[in-house]
Amino acid sequence: MRLIFLFRRFMFALVMMGIVAFCMAEGNLSMLLIVGGFGALSWYVTEGPNGQPLSRRMINLASIGAVIWLLFDLYWQTWHVIITMGHFMMWLQIILLYAHKSNREYGQLLVLSLMQMIGASVLSVSMVYGAMLVGYCALAVVTLLLFQLKSTSDRVLQANRAAVPAGKNVGPPKAIMSRGHRWHFRLLVITLSLFCGGFATIIFILIPRTGDAHLPGHVANPLTSPRVGFSQQVDLSTSPSSQGGKEPVLKFQIMLNGHDVGSEEMHYLLRGAVFDYYDHRKHTWTRSHTAADQDRSVPLPSQGTTLAEIETDTPQLEAIITLRRSRYRTLFTVWPTSHVSSPHISEVDFNPIDLQLSARESTAGDVIYTLRCPLSPPRNMSRRYTTQFPITQHLPTPPRLRGIPSRFGAKPQFSTTYARWWPVQLNRIRDLAKNVLTKRGIKNNSTTTPGTSNEHIVTALSEFLTNEFRYNLSNPRTHADQDPVVQFLFDQRQGHCELFASALAAMCRSIGLPARVITGYRASEYNRIGGYYVVRRSHAHSWTEVDLGPGLGWRPFDATPPDEVRAEHAVQKSWLTSVRELYEHMEFAWIKLIISYDQHTRQAVLDNINHSIVSSYDDEKGWIGQIVSFARGLSTLWRNDQISYSLAGFIIVMIVIGIGSLMRTLVVHRRRLTALQIAAVPRSRRKGLTRRLRFYLIMLDMLERHGFVRPRWQSPLHFAQQLVQKHPQRLDAVLNLTEQFYEIRFGHRDLDLHRQQQIQSQLKLLENALSRHQ
Repeated sequence: MRLIFLFRRFMFALVMMGIVAFCMAEGNLSMLLIVGGFGALSWYVTEGPNGQPLSRRMINLASIGAVIWLLFDLYWQTWHVIITMGHFMMWLQIILLYAHKSNREYGQLLVLSLMQMIGASVLSVSMVYGAMLVGYCALAVVTLLLFQLKSTSDRVLQANRAAVPAGKNVGPPKAIMSRGHRWHFRLLVITLSLFCGGFATIIFILIPRTGDAHLPGHVANPLTSPRVGFSQQVDLSTSPSSQGGKEPVLKFQIMLNGHDVGSEEMHYLLRGAVFDYYDHRKHTWTRSHTAADQDRSVPLPSQGTTLAEIETDTPQLEAIITLRRSRYRTLFTVWPTSHVSSPHISEVDFNPIDLQLSARESTAGDVIYTLRCPLSPPRNMSRRYTTQFPITQHLPTPPRLRGIPSRFGAKPQFSTTYARWWPVQLNRIRDLAKNVLTKRGIKNNSTTTPGTSNEHIVTALSEFLTNEFRYNLSNPRTHADQDPVVQFLFDQRQGHCELFASALAAMCRSIGLPARVITGYRASEYNRIGGYYVVRRSHAHSWTEVDLGPGLGWRPFDATPPDEVRAEHAVQKSWLTSVRELYEHMEFAWIKLIISYDQHTRQAVLDNINHSIVSSYDDEKGWIGQIVSFARGLSTLWRNDQISYSLAGFIIVMIVIGIGSLMRTLVVHRRRLTALQIAAVPRSRRKGLTRRLRFYLIMLDMLERHGFVRPRWQSPLHFAQQLVQKHPQRLDAVLNLTEQFYEIRFGHRDLDLHRQQQIQSQLKLLENALSRHQ
């Protein structure tokens, strides 16, 4: 009965763990509070002191309500089947917890809980969920074994009730269990868990993910996919998207010649989306169709793809990025990137004009890719991209530029129209820019001469914004019909990073310098344990890239005040910081080794193991290498004659005899321990008990020689009583010796001289009795 009571507890814990795991995988705290509250209350209602299950009518009404919820959830969740079915199965489990539960209902709970965990495994790749899944599997093994015992007890009870006369009550059957049955049950659970875990590990290693699973559009779960801190457009009429949670979105590791060069004092800008068109009616930055037409589909083989040819003697940084599940296909890069490779992506889209890099299709999971970036970018870096991927020089004027007065001619080239036009109060912004340059002693006109002076011009404009304007994440709007950039420059003089980037782009365009707005991340939070930067949603940032002319090309400029941004992204150092760094390092290791495990990762692991084994064999100083060298040298000492073969045969025979003798000794020793019933006794007491109870083994040997063998399942006293009953007076000594055995083994009596004499006399009587009746 205790096991049945334990089964109900374990069954309840299994259902609740499945509900918590699914809500955690979905990220739905409100659902967890509602369903978890109803589930916790069900134990008191049905299993409490005055507990009573709900009536069948109430259960049926609740089931109808669950179906109505399913239909509503399908509409609300836009037909996201996994989430809606998970909610439906949660409500069915709650209903079953309140119902009268037979073995059928318990079986339904087990199946529903298992299906719910399968759905949660599709939604979540969290390390915490992985730990919960392992705990759920272990609890499920225990619950299934207890369910087997309960169902067997119920079948026996049903058979007993059918066998007795009508009207007579029959109690539940009493299980016959051996001593130490609890330890036997625990050992069985541990053995099954280890076997299932080992089998699952072997399957996981031998059958990895293909790495080619793609979903059109968004990833598998758009409701739980973390926002990446930026979008495919910048809307200046709303608050910045950098305001968000602290959950990590990617890991960024920077290497030089195989050594980590990251530190807490440095930061890096990770390019994401590139915007060259400003819609003054909607106050948004977007990517123009003319620029998007230059996207090139580039295959990504295992060795990677070169985006720009770099001299072999040029030192290059290696950036390793682990991008977590994203609803966009954007791949974040470091300016300038010359080479890209990834084991998880087979094809990318690359634009040689704005250098935007994205996966060809949305990947269902986490992505790891590697970038190479020249430490000192060459002066003609922009031209190297267009050399590697030639662009279409003559294009029609973009529709948004038609009718705009310009000096570019009737058929302008792409290079003369790209990222140059500013539509809002152009003269006023141009005057502001010229005034700033005049105060700095820099001359400029609307036809800026390309050259190194452009860098000084952009630097002056950027420093003007940095020093004279204040960084503020709020975005107060005093005039809804006024352009945010104009209002920022002339009225408010404070705003977020997107306004700083837009203002610098507007000022540069007003004096003839092409400029574009970049959104991405500012990587500055360094994880000292793992040696990489952790990038969070709140680290989203915007800056500007300006074309400085032939020989220099596009260069990044960040006009946002650095002190304010650094303070915003700063991490308070405490003992909790170290704990968080350790947790995040473990989580990224979980993603790299478990979630992102595919054929390439498996091959790398096998290659490392093979390399380690070969290195151990070849290292003659190590003990493995010495053994291998000795084994190889035996062939030189061996002589193909009769003496050598005879010696080898003799050694093999002795080894076989020794192994057989050892196995026989172990078997005999085990049998003796079982016969003396001391197998469960601690090893420290076995030796003394075996010496004092040796007389009982001698008695058993005498009886076995005359055909009286005690079965293993039979107790010593029952065996002795059975012999005396069949052979009265002849085998009375067996009962006397057995009583002595019980007194020493279980009564803790000493084997003194008087007791030794009694035992010896009884052994002689038994020997004489057996000899007379041969």
